[in-house]
Amino acid sequence: MIAIVGLLGLTLGGSAALFVTSQSMDRIAADRQQQQVEKTLASLLANAARQAAATSARLEPARKIAAQGPDEAAAWLDTELGRPTVAAEATKAVAIVTPSGAIYGYTRGQRAEADELEDIRSAADDLVGSLSAAGTTKSRTAAKPAPHAKAELASIRGVPVVVAASRIPAAGEPLFLVTLTYLDDVLLNRWGSTLMLDGFTFLSARDAAASGRRGVALSAADGTPLGRLAWHPAKPGEAVREYVIPATLAIGAAVLCLFLMLAYRASNLEDEAESNSRRARYLELFDPTTELVNRATFIKQLEQIAGSQPCQLILLDVDDFSAINEELGHRAADDVIRQFGKQLLQEFPSPHCLVSRLDGDEFAVLTVGNSDVFTLGPRATNIAVSRQTREGIMVSVTISAGIAAAPEHGHTASELMRHADIALGAAKASGPQRHVVYDPALGEAFKSRKGLEARMKKAIEDEGFELFYQPIISLRTMKPAGVEALLRLKQGAKDTPAVFVPVIEKLGLMPQLGAWIIQQAFRDSRRWPELRTSINLSPLQLENPALLDQIDFHRARFDVAPKSIGFEITEGVLLNKSATVHDNLQGLRDRGYVLALDDFGTGYSSLSYLSEFEIHRLKLDQSFVRGGRLIETRSATLIQGVIDICHKLNIDVVAEGIEEMEEAATLRQWGCDFAQGYQFGRPAPARTAAQNLVTLQNNAAAIVDYRTGEPVLGAV
Repeated sequence: MIAIVGLLGLTLGGSAALFVTSQSMDRIAADRQQQQVEKTLASLLANAARQAAATSARLEPARKIAAQGPDEAAAWLDTELGRPTVAAEATKAVAIVTPSGAIYGYTRGQRAEADELEDIRSAADDLVGSLSAAGTTKSRTAAKPAPHAKAELASIRGVPVVVAASRIPAAGEPLFLVTLTYLDDVLLNRWGSTLMLDGFTFLSARDAAASGRRGVALSAADGTPLGRLAWHPAKPGEAVREYVIPATLAIGAAVLCLFLMLAYRASNLEDEAESNSRRARYLELFDPTTELVNRATFIKQLEQIAGSQPCQLILLDVDDFSAINEELGHRAADDVIRQFGKQLLQEFPSPHCLVSRLDGDEFAVLTVGNSDVFTLGPRATNIAVSRQTREGIMVSVTISAGIAAAPEHGHTASELMRHADIALGAAKASGPQRHVVYDPALGEAFKSRKGLEARMKKAIEDEGFELFYQPIISLRTMKPAGVEALLRLKQGAKDTPAVFVPVIEKLGLMPQLGAWIIQQAFRDSRRWPELRTSINLSPLQLENPALLDQIDFHRARFDVAPKSIGFEITEGVLLNKSATVHDNLQGLRDRGYVLALDDFGTGYSSLSYLSEFEIHRLKLDQSFVRGGRLIETRSATLIQGVIDICHKLNIDVVAEGIEEMEEAATLRQWGCDFAQGYQFGRPAPARTAAQNLVTLQNNAAAIVDYRTGEPVLGAV
């Protein structure tokens, strides 16, 4: 009962307070609107004076009138003064007057008529007189400078106007620039819309004041009343009186009804709070998707066991789970995760095993006791989940595992987790559904890989790379035809491109390094302008939408002709069907660059590439030449066949790995176009490579028959 009486008192008292507050809101809102109107009017006066002063300062009407006569000067004033000044949303007028009368005027889109000039002169008469008197005073005394421009309110035929006047610099009779801005319906409607004033209008001095309206009085400079600006004041408190107070009373009544319901609900809320508390405690310990213990719980258990008794840790990761998400969808992928959790629980049951979902597609199993660590991997990786794709194809989802044991591989949870993770990384690198038991060699390899990654990051930051160049020889003339740019580390580093390039690609730094290679190769190509410089493009570079922009920039920067540059791509690029790769390859062809297919004969080699993709040059991998394979019948037939096919498709052939002149002689007989290998020079820095090219050019004469001009190969 006490609560009900108190609630009624609060409701009635609150309603009374709201009523008083609503009246105060109305008064404050009306005062604020009046301040906004007064401020806007004052701003209009100030702006009018400033604009008149600025306009008069830049015009020379006196000189124009004297030089051109009144008529031509009036036409000039229409263009320079009249139209620009009155071209506004408000109704405006502009004129040039003297103390004796107006000599020019422009209003309402045309030159002012005589009666309009008289209206303007009459409205500005007092203002011009005061400025004229101020100018005379200034000329007689060096006291305070007279103002150059003024603005005040006046009235023209019952319409209030803002009159601004400014003295125009001129000799002889004083000239004044006068502007008028009419406070007519056009301007007042815009003010009303901007200031959100209801019924905003002008009331003349003769109009009776409407009750309930607020207004701002307008008066001329001499105090003559001109009328007032009036509007219906905003009443934000009215909404409170009409809606909020009745709603408050209704809510009070509703609350009284709800009060009894709340008492009934209180007991239920207590039960729900307990249930939510249990749920929160559950989520602190378990993963809601699989109902396995979560990472925090698992790590806590591992920390307690690892240092006190023998145990084995298995880290597991679903193979290619991102593809599973794409193929099956997230809901089906979650179901796959649940199935793996169930099967792991069945394979590693309590009480001697603990199974956890660490995160995403990662699981962990802790076994306690002296289990054979080498039997745990197959038990885990033999688990698989079958699912059907959207296309109806049945796929088998597998899992990989990395295993570490205590005390053999560590005595703390962090050591075991780190070593098991290293083993898991090695397992996934060797293929799907694999398991690896940690050993120190893996740890050393991991440190070495991390060290290499750190060195590569530093090399890219410090420009620790340089380009070597290896000659490419024309087998027809035995003269240099070009060079291939090959990436090397500076300062005698032993890491080869085959080792560090995959690491750079894994780190996502190849676009940055590739851009530097293109820049450096374009710069160095100017050392041998008559020869072609071949630049290797990685698959990641070709997937960069900005590749063509980079190449265009460096071509223009170093003034290099596209015909002197070639780009080498690998067969794997041709397997990429992305639109970006296709556009980049087509863009290189359209710009006139030579495209070469590198390392043909390795990887996914297929002659179908030669018909599907327009390339200019094919590079036979050195495995075709090394080890005396040129004299093997099957190899020789294969090489000759590739050369013949390429020539019929207008594709040049380059043989790589040439180390003997006899190999070059044989390939020339078969029609091979170019050769590259240690026989003609090892890769060298740009300066040395340029000297080697000169030597090769000079030595070519020694193996050419002076009578026929043909190379004498195999005789040296």
